[in-house]
Amino acid sequence: MRLYLKRKEEDKIRKIKAWTLIYGRRKTGKTTLAKKYIKADWYFLVTVSLRAVTQDDKVIKLEDALNEAKRIIRSGGTAIIDEFQRLPDDFYTIISNWEREGILVAVGSSYSVLEKVFDRNSPLLGMFTPMEIDIISYEDVLYQLGDPLLSVIFRDPWIIPFIDKYEELLEKVKEFSLIAKGLIGEVFKEEERQLTNIYYKILLLLGEGIWKTSEIAGIIQPKGREPTISSMVNKLAKMGLVQKIPTLSRENFYKIRSPPLSLILYAESKYSVSETELKVETLPIGREVQFSIGEMLAKYFNGELYYSPKEDIDIVIMKKRVPIWGFEVKMGEITRSEALNAVKRISKVAKNVGLISLREKPPEGYADLSLGPDELKEIAGKLFNNS
Repeated sequence: MRLYLKRKEEDKIRKIKAWTLIYGRRKTGKTTLAKKYIKADWYFLVTVSLRAVTQDDKVIKLEDALNEAKRIIRSGGTAIIDEFQRLPDDFYTIISNWEREGILVAVGSSYSVLEKVFDRNSPLLGMFTPMEIDIISYEDVLYQLGDPLLSVIFRDPWIIPFIDKYEELLEKVKEFSLIAKGLIGEVFKEEERQLTNIYYKILLLLGEGIWKTSEIAGIIQPKGREPTISSMVNKLAKMGLVQKIPTLSRENFYKIRSPPLSLILYAESKYSVSETELKVETLPIGREVQFSIGEMLAKYFNGELYYSPKEDIDIVIMKKRVPIWGFEVKMGEITRSEALNAVKRISKVAKNVGLISLREKPPEGYADLSLGPDELKEIAGKLFNNS
């Protein structure tokens, strides 16, 4: 039986009482959430060939599906249109003239659909409320799963049916590399963009941990050099594939948004796993753990996640432009000498210092806060239950 993880977004979706656009990258669980928690009187999915697939898997004409949605909404009911971004623009004008007695929920597997709906020239402007569905938050997964390592991987829902433990990601990384490229291709297709060789190279290099646009430009050497790469990276961020994290040195740290996708792209970039039978022994899982925990702690302390590569501080929590917390994150145990060195280094930057170990609670008496697996799960529970 497939594992189902509850998400904080469920309550928001249950409480939808107005026309809403649910959007986000492909394969983040939007359709599952909409079908499960919205009591819809009519549902259909828009196909690439501009047909409609109903809740009971019947293929009908798109015009017929839209007419039924119009009738349902006019009578005060609720309709869901999935893959809304595939609708031709002319249909936006038609929908804008519908009576709004009921609720229309549009589900879009792209970020470009935001521009189509909320552009100042869009006929739908002012009719929808946006709701983003990103990958699952770390605290949601950790609270339910209890495994701080596997919880990082399970943040991206598409991989959940394929593995039961982190080691299986290593074992199946070749197969996953093919899935990953297909998923990225789908994202580009829904965004109405072409997955060019340069875009894919950028993603591979980001997966490898090369985050400065100047370095990426030096490796790829595109026309236009760094400005071209910066523009393309920002487009990837808008597509939900890349995450932009500010640093204390006022530049942005770029990484692949999805932890499993990041690790798979690392393996492909480093070892060309899709073309060889090479067995991958290790992946930079520590990097993904670091930022997933950082996102959770930023919410817990009501601040903003920063990174400090220059000062070598894994997690910095900023509040009103002041670094209120700095954390050292280790996969294994933190020795007393490591604790002393970390506190000395981080205290030069942040008001408070924290130590985090995924193996066991770090030694106390050195930092302001010591977090092991149990403490991380406790924080996750507080965030999950108070959302």
